[in-house]
Amino acid sequence: MQNIKNCIFLYLTKRQKSQLLGTLKAYFKKYPERNIDEIIDKFLEDERYFIEIGNPHFEFVNDYFENEEFYKDLKKFFEFCMWEKHQQELMEPYINKQKEIAKIQRKKAQEYKMSKLKPTKKQLFYYDKITKSHNIEKKDTTNASRLDLRNWIMEIIEKYD
Repeated sequence: MQNIKNCIFLYLTKRQKSQLLGTLKAYFKKYPERNIDEIIDKFLEDERYFIEIGNPHFEFVNDYFENEEFYKDLKKFFEFCMWEKHQQELMEPYINKQKEIAKIQRKKAQEYKMSKLKPTKKQLFYYDKITKSHNIEKKDTTNASRLDLRNWIMEIIEKYD
């Protein structure tokens, strides 16, 4: 993104360029189904309308409407946005796979942490209650961990549901 910013709209100040590029990026996101020429036409049409009603977003753009270089720069920027969008779509399966791997790792870390902690009073109470209600022999909970109790409770629930 940085290299494209340095190549286009060289006749604008940094602040003007920043404002314009932010708005152009918003137009690109707002109209994803349109092609580049349609987005450019929509942007120029909207800016002309705001100038006509006396409330322009960018007063400096008025000077460049008929400038061919301005149009080429708009086209370059939107082409870059299209390319960037395409790259994101290509990377999406890999990103989703990384998210799944991270989710599995978080679950393993949580289970490891639970295996080192003593069970809570609520867990012990719930385990007692569920074993009594299903007439199941209670296991020894003196050296059990939170993970063990959770697994025992889940076994009972799954077995009787």
